[in-house]
Amino acid sequence: MGWLDKTPPQGSLIFQKRWVMLDAQCLRYFQNEKEVYSKRIIAIRFVTEVLNVGEQKFEVVTRNRTFLFRAENNSKSVREEWVSVLKETIQQRRSSMEMSLMNSLISKQGYLEMNGLRSKVYVVICADRVFLYGNAEEHSQGVGITYIEMNVGTVKSTDKRSFNLTTFYRTFSFLAESAQQRDQWVEALQDCVSRSLSSDVVAQKIWAVEANQRCADCGAPHPDWASVNLCVVLCKCCAGVHRGLGQSVSKVRSLRMDEKVWTDNLIQVFLLGNNRVNLFWAANTPPSEALQPSSDSEKRQRFVSAKYCQGKYRRYHALFGQQEALNKALCSTVQTDDVLETLSLVFCGADVNCYTGDPELPSPVSVAQHYGQILQVEFLTHNHNTGRSLISLLHLYLFFWVHLQVWNNAPIFDFSRRWCSLNQGNFSYYESEKSSSQSGGMKMSDVLCLLVNPPGKHGYAHSFELYHDSGRVYLFGEDSSDKVKGWIKAIAKALVPSAAEDLVCWPFARVGRLSYTEGQSHHSPLLGWFSLGGSRLLLLLHGADRVENIDLRKIKELSMEQEAGAGAGAVVLVDGGRSLRVEGDRRPDFQGWLSGLQQGSGRGDGPLDQQQLTDTDVPVIVDRCMSYITQHGLKSEGIYRRSGVNSKIAALLFFLRHDARQVRLNEGERQVDDVANVLKRFLREVGEGVFNGHQASLPWLHTTSDEMSERVSQYQALLHSLPRVNRATLGAVINHLYCVQCFADENQMNMHNLAIVFGPTLFQMDGTDNSAGQVVEDLIQNYQDIFNVSVRQRERNVLCCHKKTNELEVSAEELVCKVLRRRNIPPQQGDYWSCFLVDNSQEIERPLHYQERALTIYFSLGKDCHLVVKKNCYMEAILTYIAGRVDVSRNGLIKFCEEKGQRGKGTFSRRLCVLSGLSLRLYKDVKVREDGRRCSSQPERECQIHALKVYCGIKRKLQPPSWYLCCESKNELIEWLATFMSLQVIIFL
Repeated sequence: MGWLDKTPPQGSLIFQKRWVMLDAQCLRYFQNEKEVYSKRIIAIRFVTEVLNVGEQKFEVVTRNRTFLFRAENNSKSVREEWVSVLKETIQQRRSSMEMSLMNSLISKQGYLEMNGLRSKVYVVICADRVFLYGNAEEHSQGVGITYIEMNVGTVKSTDKRSFNLTTFYRTFSFLAESAQQRDQWVEALQDCVSRSLSSDVVAQKIWAVEANQRCADCGAPHPDWASVNLCVVLCKCCAGVHRGLGQSVSKVRSLRMDEKVWTDNLIQVFLLGNNRVNLFWAANTPPSEALQPSSDSEKRQRFVSAKYCQGKYRRYHALFGQQEALNKALCSTVQTDDVLETLSLVFCGADVNCYTGDPELPSPVSVAQHYGQILQVEFLTHNHNTGRSLISLLHLYLFFWVHLQVWNNAPIFDFSRRWCSLNQGNFSYYESEKSSSQSGGMKMSDVLCLLVNPPGKHGYAHSFELYHDSGRVYLFGEDSSDKVKGWIKAIAKALVPSAAEDLVCWPFARVGRLSYTEGQSHHSPLLGWFSLGGSRLLLLLHGADRVENIDLRKIKELSMEQEAGAGAGAVVLVDGGRSLRVEGDRRPDFQGWLSGLQQGSGRGDGPLDQQQLTDTDVPVIVDRCMSYITQHGLKSEGIYRRSGVNSKIAALLFFLRHDARQVRLNEGERQVDDVANVLKRFLREVGEGVFNGHQASLPWLHTTSDEMSERVSQYQALLHSLPRVNRATLGAVINHLYCVQCFADENQMNMHNLAIVFGPTLFQMDGTDNSAGQVVEDLIQNYQDIFNVSVRQRERNVLCCHKKTNELEVSAEELVCKVLRRRNIPPQQGDYWSCFLVDNSQEIERPLHYQERALTIYFSLGKDCHLVVKKNCYMEAILTYIAGRVDVSRNGLIKFCEEKGQRGKGTFSRRLCVLSGLSLRLYKDVKVREDGRRCSSQPERECQIHALKVYCGIKRKLQPPSWYLCCESKNELIEWLATFMSLQVIIFL
């Protein structure tokens, strides 16, 4: 540091005296030596060279600017010293790894207004400092105003958009563009203060490995936390989730604040890098489940738990499941420096504390110490206590108890051994096998449900639960698989009646009795027996003589009716034209039934065989999207090639994955390109893909025979090897693409163009391999031979595409009949069912004429209205009125209002309304003739009957012209409606 003369920015030849300071990062100059904040900073990493000019002057050259300095008192030695130190600093800076980290350390940047300056400043928060620049261009050039050390700063909001950054020497007042941006800046600055108060020494060493500059779980930049036993570097958000897993799974430490933990050996272990460690932990992560920095907390919790607790994405060791071989391999590996292999062995089941067979070196840690493998010792030490706890979540063979354990709403450490017996429907347990008096028991007739827990739950390899009708829950645990299976089999057979034994002859998850009603009747619920496992539901209903098997993935509807209180509510299941309503009865196990049914009915985030399916084994998501494209997009130019609106695509895919059965794709609400991109994104992201995983897809890509007939034979064999759902999905997609290319003259998407789009999509590739497109083109071109489709069937499929729009030509009568059949509602004498068009606010409804095209009307109206099939409460009175009439006509005084705006601004006035023949006429001037009949010269309003749509109620905004007719009584309303309907029947006929 020292005094130098400097030319001002305007380029004047008059030198100004400045106090100049140089450190490892910046060259700064000040008004005087007492100033804390500089007038200008020059980032050393942007300085290209330092040149001597004249006798005592020198230039500091950056990429865009040149700064001229002069040593005072015409001293050459002072000038030479500055030039020498500057060149040395520049050289050191270029070789430092901090240069590559600088951009990644920026946590926030942008423009803010600052008190005392006319224009905005560009503020950059980098590591533990805040830099001020004149604009963004100066930031990119490395020339700024000053920087603020945040270890002496505090941040506080002062107004709606303003906040202060206060240091010991000065207060900086800033103004953001909005309150939301102010909050974001304050949070970022407070984080910067926290970082400045900690040490960067450990972080800088660990970040020296480029892979450690990103979070191992979500990829967020500059992570400053780590799990010392799992060997991964983490961001703050993921570290919080890890901490929630507990010390037995993940030991979370800060790179900045837990400096004492970070020994040189532990730092060396972490220099393996997140990328290499994730070759084990995340080797099999599907793209659809990968975590992003923007992922919400729920998804982050689910992913981290699956990755580390369940080991869902790990690369399984070749010795997985062979305990003795794993332990032997561990003892051998710790003699080498291969820490990654040790990590793989430990987290695939090897026991860190296993006996080596050598009394002098009894444990793997002692073996590693003997062979001088200090990094192995460091890793094993941090996993000395966590290894068995973590593996107990992953494996099934760690505990060996003799007797079943019974738990009565108590924590795990209150489990107690009991000798249990099951005899003639009575379950009893004793203190020991020698005890003569039982400690407790229950009758199997009082048990509501038997639940088989997943392996490892409650601390035991195998456990099951019994739900008693008193509300108590009994939990039993045992590590012997054979013993538990025997108990489950015996208890299940004692639980269900003899006619329902088929319910327990398969690997179910829960079995028990439930109350239900069938059809529309909600009275007098019956008792049935249900068995649930995965996507299968077996049930024996009251009075039935055989067990039914339902594939939950293929049901038509699954809806929940939640009520206040635990176990309250019901679930409605519609399948095969039948509706079952299963009631909760406030049972403690009902929430488990709900959860099991929901999971079994299909998960949008799972592979193809776990999706909601159609009767043809095609995912509902795929079927809905392809049906919509077939109806509305076959002639759309560039279909599947054009991009849609990303926000709408993401939102629609989210709703489809949540419950595809409940999503209705309406032409007015959804754009063809959005739906097309939803289909492509789903196929690209679905777990394991259409070809059942990357390895299984490779043979498809390697069908390189020049003879098409040989390639077709290979495709047929590969198709036959696919799982049923994958095979059906691939066939449906290729059939759809075949239909699309049949309209290539209109949509410009021939086989080749479709293959370019769907090759990378179906194979879940990046598009650089042309073989994927060639395979898809072969499948489309040879669709008939590969998928064994007859010529007649192929022509029928194409014809179906041409006639798809005719599906909308369903009459109201046909729709009512279909709905009643699907709901299994037999029409009773005296029931009059109609299809009503109802708006969402339910202010109006219109009974459709039985010959009206219900779906055509519905789709033309969009989201404001929906169709409801219900009993017509007016129909009996209408038929009675019509039966007593000779002619179909009516006239009389009625209140009338013509409204073009919102309701309530018009005035009703009386008009003579004449409804007869083919028209409705309204008269204003009414005269009474001598015979007492009303007459009028010309009608004020007239409308043809076929153009009328008659609504009951008042809608807020009807498109003009809209006429409002108000009746004096309900009987008068029925008489007018009857006349309207009678005349419309005549017109339709």
